[in-house]
Amino acid sequence: MLRGIVAVILMGVLAAGAGAQVSPHFPAEVSASSPARVAQAAPPQTPVTAKVAGVEDVQWFDEGKVGRVVITLDAAANFRAVSTRDYILIDFWLAREAPWRTTAVHHPYVRRIRVRQYTPHLARVYIDLKRPARYKTFVRTDPHQITVMVIPPWMATVKLPPSLAYEKVRVATGRGTTAVHVLRVDPSSPAIQIRPVLAGDVDLGKETTSVIATRYDALAGINGGFFAGSGSPLGMIVINGKLISAPLPKRTVFAISRTGQPVIAAFEFNGRVVTPDRTELWVSAVNRPPHAGGVAVYTQEYGPLTPNLGVAALVRNDVVEAFFNGRTLIPDGGYVLTANRSDAALLTGHLALGQPITLRLQISPDLEVLNALGGGPRLVKDGQQSVPFAWEWFTLRFHDTRAPRTAVGITNAGKLIFVTVDGRSARNTGMTLGELSALMVHLGAVEAMNLDGGGSATMVVGGRIVNEPSDGRERPIGSALLVLRSGP
Repeated sequence: MLRGIVAVILMGVLAAGAGAQVSPHFPAEVSASSPARVAQAAPPQTPVTAKVAGVEDVQWFDEGKVGRVVITLDAAANFRAVSTRDYILIDFWLAREAPWRTTAVHHPYVRRIRVRQYTPHLARVYIDLKRPARYKTFVRTDPHQITVMVIPPWMATVKLPPSLAYEKVRVATGRGTTAVHVLRVDPSSPAIQIRPVLAGDVDLGKETTSVIATRYDALAGINGGFFAGSGSPLGMIVINGKLISAPLPKRTVFAISRTGQPVIAAFEFNGRVVTPDRTELWVSAVNRPPHAGGVAVYTQEYGPLTPNLGVAALVRNDVVEAFFNGRTLIPDGGYVLTANRSDAALLTGHLALGQPITLRLQISPDLEVLNALGGGPRLVKDGQQSVPFAWEWFTLRFHDTRAPRTAVGITNAGKLIFVTVDGRSARNTGMTLGELSALMVHLGAVEAMNLDGGGSATMVVGGRIVNEPSDGRERPIGSALLVLRSGP
């Protein structure tokens, strides 16, 4: 969900906010050469009625081990932030005329601050780091300010409530033993909520599990599903009822319904654009390039800017506002439709400027999903080991290799079990999927599934990394599954 400064009314005082965030790079996922003749139009301009904010000042405050960056604007603007080992990046849009500047900083974690105007309406602030750090964002509306707190990892601790219980055990495998980290969670507790979070809060970008957890002040978390090199999720993502990434065929998904019921199941996607004459266009992808014969939709969860598109239509408030090629800001209250050049007529032949259209993005079975995270394969079904890796398009090698693993399970009482298995070291063998399946049954799971593993496998409890990431340090990932505090 976008975090505009204007959207957060906090009676003029600072309040913690996760902030929406974006990758520092915007790869051209669709070639822009030789676009269709009808699509040769510049990206649409910002409507004259839109408010465009100016970056008035960027201030640094040294507070010992903690650093504070205060960014002041003259009006409301949407913002997103994301971090790497080398910097924290904050994007603002609609934002204009940010004067380029570089300010050196003398601090244990921060090297300098850079301000740049990335596009005419996208301003960017870099907080360059000397070493990896965590951060939180805070919003103030009078005046319009974003505060970024740079926090040493060792200071980012959180006290656990009784609804969470962590233990570390050693488990025998076919080649020795391995460390297993188990977090038991009671999702029925009104004090907590469980949901996936995207790195940087957008489809495009990568952050470490611990950084994501600290940004949300999470009680605990594990790494999420599989992702592409850009950080874009490979599989279903639903956050607060909004579909951000469509499910992959046959792949297993962990979901929480609107009634709080956890479920592990496979889902199917059906997307359509419906025109006034009831013509239906197949939506083949959400926040990813289109398949042949279909269109794709890019929503604001993708990031501020679309990729480089050959033929596209900008839709605002369910009305076609412009045709264009290239990149553009994804509008508030809207989205962008695109097709392959060979399918340009899907847009130009069925859509017209000023035309109202309806976008339908549906998943089945209809379980009233509030939050969901795709992964796979399934590990346990009805209390029995079940690993249909070939059915879910995983290889035998993926099944048989002992590796670090991450899994989530549901007990007969509706409790959740988060598991991370260490591996790829002299003292930790890791597990095959068969061994992981047996472990989940032993721990009491009646339903369970695998998530991304290998170097991505990470568990954070109370702000601390409790497992041993096999790369020797945390790997940046595309998503995480977090246990958050409920309420304000």
